[in-house]
Amino acid sequence: MSGIDPVTSEEDLPAPSAADNANKAAAAADDDQGQSLIIPVTTSTNGNNYNDNGGGKGGDESAASSSGLFIEIFPEEMSSIRPTTLSNVLRDERAPLKTWCDGSLLYMKAGKREREGCELLNAAVDSDEVMSGSNTNDRLRVLASAGIAALAQANRQITGDGGSSEGISSSSGMSLLDSLLESSKSAEKRDTDQKEELRVLADARFTKADNINQVNPMTWIGRGMLNLAQNRLDQARFFFENLTLRECGEILPALIGMAAVKYLEKDYAGAQELYGRAMAKYPKQSGASTRVGFGMACYRLGQIDRAKASFRRAHDLDNENVEALVGIAVLEMGSLDPDVLDPREYRSKAENIIKMISMANLVDHTNAMVQNHLANHYFWKWTPVPGMASVERGSIVVKGNMASSLEGGDRIRIGHEFETLVVVEDDEDGDENTFKIKDNWKFDSASNLKIWKKDYDRVLSLAKGAYNSTNMPEVQAESLYMLARVFHARGEMEQANKFYDKACMHSPELSPARFGLAQTLIWDEAYDEAAAHLRLLLGTCSNATDALAALGLLEVKAGKDRREAFVYLKKAIDLDPFNADLVLIEALALQQHESDYPLSLDRYRKAVRLLEAQSKVVPADVLTNMGVLCHETKQYDEALEMYGKALMAAEAENTDGTAGKTDQSEDGMFVRHKDNNLFWKYIDSDIRVKPSAGDEKTKLTVVSSQTDLESLGVKVGDDISLEGDIETTITDISKGDDGAIHLVVKDDVDLKSPESKLSVKQSNGRLQNPSSISIAFNLARLHESSGRIIPASELHKAILKHHPSYVNSYLRLACIARDCGSLKDCSEWLKMAVAVAPGNPEVLTLVGNLHLSLCDWAPAQNVFDQLLQQKVPKVEAYSMLSLGNIYFNNLNTPKKYSKHLQHAADFYRRILQKDKANAYAANGLGTVLAEKGELFRAKEIFNRVREVSGDTISDSLLNLGHIYLAQKKHPEALQMYQSYMNRTRSSGAQTTSKSQEEDEAEVLLYISFAYFDWARQTELFNNSKAAPADERYKKCIEYIEMAMKKSKKENVVLRYNWCLTKLQAANCVLQKVNRNIRRTAQEVKDALDGLEESLPILQTMLQWKEEGRKVAISKGMLTGVVNQCKHNIDSAKSHLKEELKKEQDAETLRNFQRLDAEANEKQRALVASLQKEKEAQEMEESEQRAKKKMQRVTNLVDGWKHAEAASSKDPTPKKKKGKGDAPPGGVDDEAGIFDTDMPANDASALFDDSDDEDEDDASDSAKKTEQPAAAKGEPAQKGTEKDLFGDSSSDEEEEAPKKRSNSDGNDDEQASKKRKLDGNDD
Repeated sequence: MSGIDPVTSEEDLPAPSAADNANKAAAAADDDQGQSLIIPVTTSTNGNNYNDNGGGKGGDESAASSSGLFIEIFPEEMSSIRPTTLSNVLRDERAPLKTWCDGSLLYMKAGKREREGCELLNAAVDSDEVMSGSNTNDRLRVLASAGIAALAQANRQITGDGGSSEGISSSSGMSLLDSLLESSKSAEKRDTDQKEELRVLADARFTKADNINQVNPMTWIGRGMLNLAQNRLDQARFFFENLTLRECGEILPALIGMAAVKYLEKDYAGAQELYGRAMAKYPKQSGASTRVGFGMACYRLGQIDRAKASFRRAHDLDNENVEALVGIAVLEMGSLDPDVLDPREYRSKAENIIKMISMANLVDHTNAMVQNHLANHYFWKWTPVPGMASVERGSIVVKGNMASSLEGGDRIRIGHEFETLVVVEDDEDGDENTFKIKDNWKFDSASNLKIWKKDYDRVLSLAKGAYNSTNMPEVQAESLYMLARVFHARGEMEQANKFYDKACMHSPELSPARFGLAQTLIWDEAYDEAAAHLRLLLGTCSNATDALAALGLLEVKAGKDRREAFVYLKKAIDLDPFNADLVLIEALALQQHESDYPLSLDRYRKAVRLLEAQSKVVPADVLTNMGVLCHETKQYDEALEMYGKALMAAEAENTDGTAGKTDQSEDGMFVRHKDNNLFWKYIDSDIRVKPSAGDEKTKLTVVSSQTDLESLGVKVGDDISLEGDIETTITDISKGDDGAIHLVVKDDVDLKSPESKLSVKQSNGRLQNPSSISIAFNLARLHESSGRIIPASELHKAILKHHPSYVNSYLRLACIARDCGSLKDCSEWLKMAVAVAPGNPEVLTLVGNLHLSLCDWAPAQNVFDQLLQQKVPKVEAYSMLSLGNIYFNNLNTPKKYSKHLQHAADFYRRILQKDKANAYAANGLGTVLAEKGELFRAKEIFNRVREVSGDTISDSLLNLGHIYLAQKKHPEALQMYQSYMNRTRSSGAQTTSKSQEEDEAEVLLYISFAYFDWARQTELFNNSKAAPADERYKKCIEYIEMAMKKSKKENVVLRYNWCLTKLQAANCVLQKVNRNIRRTAQEVKDALDGLEESLPILQTMLQWKEEGRKVAISKGMLTGVVNQCKHNIDSAKSHLKEELKKEQDAETLRNFQRLDAEANEKQRALVASLQKEKEAQEMEESEQRAKKKMQRVTNLVDGWKHAEAASSKDPTPKKKKGKGDAPPGGVDDEAGIFDTDMPANDASALFDDSDDEDEDDASDSAKKTEQPAAAKGEPAQKGTEKDLFGDSSSDEEEEAPKKRSNSDGNDDEQASKKRKLDGNDD
């Protein structure tokens, strides 16, 4: 990791005086960077003896020590000096230990040659002569430096020959993966051993230094590095933080080491802070590696821009720093957005990124991370192939001189759009300048085409090199993933599966590898394992939409938890709502279950809308699936529309050049029905016609100079179109005496113009397109479902004309013939299907079913035995089921009842052992139990079958009806039979091995028997409770008559059952008298008619029996029924006479009662009429009285108004009562004006609606009340008031005295108030 690199670089070596002052030592080491190595000459030997084959270009200088001579070695010369040579020089010249350390440091800086530097220091440490002549500080430094150098070498230890994969080969029979893993294991073991030796050596050096002085910062730094390399972070923290930083301050190696510790502890903020402090305090000494570590910490914290700047600064400081180059490239690659950038700018930046990665590979060709990035680049890159190619439309052969540079399996791109694979040619003698491709060229023929290919060989080489260059499992996993992708792209799925699996083992969190593994497992149909890996992938990457969609589809296919499956699919769509592919996957998942067809169709529509909004082409497969779903949901018009669009899409996708071309061959004219207009069109011809002379509207004359019938261009039987809207067929072509050509057409033609152009119907060539065949077949099935049998048959036959091996059309034609009752034609079509596909399970299955429908048990058994031997999973179960049914239907075979019943049960059980959810086998086993009399267990099985299948297995309903009938539960049995009838009618499929009509007749007979048995059971009461029996006999007769209508041939048993039911129903009617049940003469007459109608039929049957004809009823039974019928006829006649007499007497009685009721009704009507007249008269009188009263009130009000007007004109003051003349208007006193003595409720008398009697009573009561009023001194105004208002009701007159008596006490008070008011007015 980049976070550890700074610890193992040359900056980790402290300066020689670090024990005294670490900070000054670090600065001194920085000052020494870039300086040459100075070796003082202490001997008299010529210094040229140490110039070892180019050990310096004139840089070695020697002289006597007394003259101050020295040897100078420049840094660029260190790469050419071997450590043994340099150690000999240093030893001979008795160089100080500081010089040894400086030489080791120069080695490490010269191309990072840690091995040479470590060898030089080890030579000094191992030499007692060198170590003994030095002081303590120098010895401490060289020991610590030797340990640190050993650690640096261990951390940069490269496996084998530097990661090269040249020696790996699978020629010995081992697979590539096995050889790669074997080589990696041996190299990893060797590398581990070497690293462990170096770490042990470093530990020994540090221990020896501690023996000299335990308080040495360099030793602490070394110990920290050793623990860090061994991933003992707590111990590393102790040496870096608790010892070095606390005792010596913030020296560079300790800061970098502590930052690495925090980085590995995932404390990225802490690591970033320490790297920053190191760079701030030692801006030059910290170097590129520290900035790489800082950039990594920024990246982990999501600070991408700071990470980029840090990597760029590291690259500026050291342009050969691989980690910096890779960091810049990866971050720049992640920031590229083709939707935002201009294409040229995008291409330019991408090229710069690849250049940086390539440069990093040149600097360090053993860096696995760089190799993996390059491998990924070349996996996607198209490499141009020299030469030009040419190819014809619809061809798979490409011509070009580049054929020799291509191999089978290479993925190539011809032009800019067409991608395909190179196919290995079986013919070794083929043309060297041609090669074959997997897919047909779908564009127009072209030449001078450029070809590109994927350089998968380079990808494999880089990935293998990366794998061998590292022992880090995560990086090795990426290399294995790259190898797996190559094999996946080449279609080598088994190899891809192995590499994906190994990649997941090395790094379980590598999501792309796990998804690739799931894809290969799906290809291998290991769906459960694939689903398990997808769940693991979602555990680490929960928002992977492809994984969510794939897992949802697998869960739906498994059928275990559909709700959970659609949760996955919904989550994927929510994450990427505009991805039409995800919506299509959801539609495909919903399509797996019949109940979800409407929802699936809705999802398909949504996907189509998304594709159209994104200006993408809707594939023909999608439109075909939509058509099928519309077909299944009985949306036939929309299905036809979808199939039409699918045909156009398939025509656009056509690659063989036949799209849009008409087929003028005779076979092409095979489709001509108007309902198949998707496969033909009218083509304009050069022929013009006009109506022939005379009244013949079916005869046309050709207006042309052409006189040759053969070259005319039309023939008898051609469908033609005139004036665009007139369609007809040519029935004859002849040449007249005048040389003109005459066309006779099928229908009358009335041309609007003198001449008309003739168009001929021809095939549009769609049936020649292989991808359109399945659509045409689905369209033919749609015709069948819609009842259009003729166009369906025509289209199936046209498919077979163009594609004779299309077996499904043979089978459908056989089924059409069977349903039409033509078993001979059905057999012929099946024979042709068998000839085309002899071992096809579907063909054999249909042949077996045909034998079953004909009750040919032995041939059917042979066919299904043959199918059983093929051991095809689904067909095997169907074959065993059919064999079980054959044995069950042959239980009546003499002396084989038990054997056949046991064989049937064995076949059903064998199916259930392999598939416990097979409802058909369970239903068969239930029939066996019912046959054995175990009705309760059979009933449980049939109910369970209904629950599991959702009533899709209609036979379970029929069998339950039989069980209920045997248990005398007639309503339940009838319900099951009716449900069975409704189910089979709605499905449209035949219910048993017989025809639909015969099956329905049989079920109707079951229903009639249920009613018959129910009526017989009801008659056992023999009292009034037996009344419903008659109605049930009628129902029985009704259903028997329906069954006779459904039966195509005369059925003697059905007719006998009808006669017997008539006899029993008549007997039930005759017994009603004894059971105290009312009956009518009509019922008796109907019973007699039924008996008289049945007797001749029964006598005819008896006669047939006596003549020896085949009648299923015994002679004795027929004789007994005939005699009983005759006896019941005589009895019915006498009962009919009695009932007629009873009804006649009852009718007479009813007539008397009716006349009496009518007289009473007339009397009531007369009384009601008189009463209405009286009420009307009273109402009219009441209205007259009311009008009179209203007139009186009006007159009174008018009088008051005149009086008031007169009083207002008189200026003379009013006088009080008894003191002056009377006022004008004749009012005696004030009481007449104010009416203070009038009760408040007397106004009601004005609107009294009482009758005359009430008025008389009121007048009498008024006379009685006059005397008390006069006695009490009431004013004479009362008489006037009575005269004004006239009559009042008695109630009012009775209430008046009471109210007056209550108000007597207030009269004086009111009079005084009025007088005061008058005084004020005066």
